[in-house]
Amino acid sequence: MNKLWYLKRCDIFQDLKQDAMQKMNMIASEKTVAPRQVISTPDDTTERMFILKKGKVRIYKLSPDGKMITLAILKDGDVFGALSMIKGGSPKVYAEALEESYVCAIKQEAFYQVVKEMPDVAFKLIEMINQKLLDAQDHIEDLVFRGVPARIASVIIKLAEQFGVDVKTGVRIDLKITHQELADMVGSTRETVTVVLNNFKNEGLIDISEKHVTLLDRQTLLEWAGKDQA
Repeated sequence: MNKLWYLKRCDIFQDLKQDAMQKMNMIASEKTVAPRQVISTPDDTTERMFILKKGKVRIYKLSPDGKMITLAILKDGDVFGALSMIKGGSPKVYAEALEESYVCAIKQEAFYQVVKEMPDVAFKLIEMINQKLLDAQDHIEDLVFRGVPARIASVIIKLAEQFGVDVKTGVRIDLKITHQELADMVGSTRETVTVVLNNFKNEGLIDISEKHVTLLDRQTLLEWAGKDQA
């Protein structure tokens, strides 16, 4: 599939007409990123927004003592670095490819020229940034107000919604994730995460095979996570 096809899959460009999409296609540069390669850092001076064409990308921060805190794992069609499109904005995070990934990059100055002609793109970008801020707020509330089992249950549910594949027994998360990587997502230790996952497995809530988690009992996990909706 070509670059234009992938751009059309991105929410902020979906409703653009063909000539507008061609302009976006012209200002977007492509690159292939190797597994575990860092795509952007808080120290980057080039202001760019990235569109993940294909692959998986981890967004994370580092604490003052060097501890990694994973904020999100992105999939095909997701956007990151969007805050850099706003003057004075900076994402202050790292983006790292978890597997071979293909990304489009759009520089701030080129994006501004397009927005002048197509202001609807700016409104969609603002909506997307607002949603990401709401998601970050939910994540912070989980870290502050919920215990480790609740945080792990919440992350498993979110990953199942993002990367879930229906199987006979439930929903398999199509993303290999280690106990340490899960610990980085919930602000805990690998040892604690292992204990909680084993408890969930023994209770029949999940199954684990070759670093893949399968969600077996979503309703009970929702209760563990303290979520109201089934």
